[in-house]
Amino acid sequence: MAAPNKNGKKLTARQAKAQKDLLAIERAAKRAEQKQQGVFDGRFRVKVVKDKKKYSRKGKRKNEDIDPASAG
Repeated sequence: MAAPNKNGKKLTARQAKAQKDLLAIERAAKRAEQKQQGVFDGRFRVKVVKDKKKYSRKGKRKNEDIDPASAG
């Protein structure tokens, strides 16, 4: 499917492919520049999505030496 251009008219398949290739080249150049600057040298951590199917328990009490019955 051809994407619309800025005039609102549909691009031909050849024009859409050329535009897509041009954007890919720009992205590659931008990424290469970022690599050169050190953006991908390990300083930025990947986001980890927690598994919602896994059961998670509540944390254990930190002050177990204090008896909660005699505390109050």
